[in-house]
Amino acid sequence: MYDILETDLSFEYLNKISQIKNTVIIGGWTTYFYVNENYRKAFGVDYLKSRDIDVFVSSKHLDEYIKEIKKLGFIQSAYFFRYELIYSRSKNRIITEKESKKQPIHDLVYIFLDLFTDKKSEKAWNINAFDKLKIFNIEKIDTVDIDTLLELKCVSFFEREKLDKEFKDACDIYTLLIYSGKKFKVTKNIQSSIEKIIKRRDLCEFIAENVLRDITKVNIVISTLQNLLK
Repeated sequence: MYDILETDLSFEYLNKISQIKNTVIIGGWTTYFYVNENYRKAFGVDYLKSRDIDVFVSSKHLDEYIKEIKKLGFIQSAYFFRYELIYSRSKNRIITEKESKKQPIHDLVYIFLDLFTDKKSEKAWNINAFDKLKIFNIEKIDTVDIDTLLELKCVSFFEREKLDKEFKDACDIYTLLIYSGKKFKVTKNIQSSIEKIIKRRDLCEFIAENVLRDITKVNIVISTLQNLLK
């Protein structure tokens, strides 16, 4: 789905970020950690990797945390909650913002780190779902619990402005429901997300091609999701 260089760089820095105290990984990478073992058993390959890194940090640790990610080279991006690294394909390294202005856009890879927290802040995005956060450790990486993750995915699924992120959310929701090994209670948010996917042929085809690895299996996607609503 994404350029392999983008996902490889994201994964590299995800591992560096996860070593910072008080890091809790959320978003697409958390989906990857929850489903990848079962997904590999089913298809023999890894599940879809992510391009962006989403992190929850408690508000009481936020200032110190930002200092730590800046040590890794992250700089403030266009949004108050977003930080970024800029990688040059031709130079094969992370470059400064000043250097990036001299490079053609196709040469640049952006690694985005979005920060979320539990209280209103000018440095991170506040989400109420983190009021009672449960942390689950996978492969020595602290992640949000799977129930909260799926609810967050369902919420973001209706807020996406870019099609690639909407399509990735649809894949993540489907894969969490089918390949995580957990039986979820179908909440209102989950039901709404399933109904949205079923109604959108483009989403179902994308899931068939990128999750089931065969676009002709689109009807399997639809019937599988319909069965969850019964």
